[in-house]
Amino acid sequence: MPVSNPAEEVRLLSPVPGGCSVVAARKPSELDSAGLQPAGAGSIPVIRSMKKVLPHLVIHDDWEASRYDFLRRLFSRLQVREVLTHGSFYEKEGQGNGRYVFAGQYVFRGQVAQILYDWFGGSGTQLQHILGNLFRNERLARLFDLWHLKPLVRAGEKFDINAHKHIFVYAICGHVSQLSNEDLRNWFIFKYILNEETHYLFSHRRLNRDLLAQADSLARQVYGCRLVLQMSQSEEGLHVASVVLADGSTVCRAMSKSWRYARTKAVKTALNLIATPGRKALLADPAYQERIRKQLEDEYNAHLAQIEARLAAKEEIRRNKEEERSRLAKLRDAKRRARQAEAKKRKAENAARAAAKAAKEARPMSAKKRRHLEDKKK
Repeated sequence: MPVSNPAEEVRLLSPVPGGCSVVAARKPSELDSAGLQPAGAGSIPVIRSMKKVLPHLVIHDDWEASRYDFLRRLFSRLQVREVLTHGSFYEKEGQGNGRYVFAGQYVFRGQVAQILYDWFGGSGTQLQHILGNLFRNERLARLFDLWHLKPLVRAGEKFDINAHKHIFVYAICGHVSQLSNEDLRNWFIFKYILNEETHYLFSHRRLNRDLLAQADSLARQVYGCRLVLQMSQSEEGLHVASVVLADGSTVCRAMSKSWRYARTKAVKTALNLIATPGRKALLADPAYQERIRKQLEDEYNAHLAQIEARLAAKEEIRRNKEEERSRLAKLRDAKRRARQAEAKKRKAENAARAAAKAAKEARPMSAKKRRHLEDKKK
């Protein structure tokens, strides 16, 4: 029965040194759909190089290198070639890693989004921003370089791989999304997507909370007690934000139609009020004044140095232009002098020719020439 898959049609009998394999012989009348030459009659084995027999099974020579350990953990030889082959490599449309790219962009991102939804706090907008930062193109391009994928990638000659590195990383992620081993998929996600590099995305705090934390820390230093923010609503329907110390005393209040604006204004006012006494004492400190004076002096000197550097650069440019103009003027003067000397020489030559001609005409005519001229007139 004929086999449709060329890879299954070739039966490897035994390994041969040098990367070759012994291929079972066929009858001369049998067609070789794998691209092999027909074998002779009998059972004589035919030896072919693996690269010539099955070129679609051969990948980069460095596939066994240690830097591809994680890829060998996720891929077989055929899978890595299929996943990293762009559609521009084939003449027919519909081939290539397009389906894996789709799975990476939507299925794999959905799996990461599910982890964010299950295990990380924040609003939907915040989770969207985190997910977008996790899969931004610049980060995927760094993963492409980190994984050394370029030697394994196949694409058309006109396809710019450097400008589309993220496509192949999405293809890798698309293959990972189809793994039946959930533990292996989670290992990949937490090693390369949700790792220490992205920790800053989850520790981000809004500006209001940062200001409140600063005011609370300053209140503990100045008053020795904590500070809380209380929100209420007035009879007119306005939002009232009150900054209250732990002992019950109110530091300040702010009122606005906007809940967020009232909160921000109250916290900023409280931070300013609590910091004012310490600020006055700090401003009166001679050491602080000397430090500020030195800082301003250094900034002024740095500014002067920048101005002097710019002026020196301009002066260098002016000097270079002046030297170039002087060089061109000397060159023009030399050409003018050469033309004058050449004209003087031509004038002297013309005068010498004219003098020779006049001297020749002034000489008396010989008798022989006179008779010749008379004979010509007759």
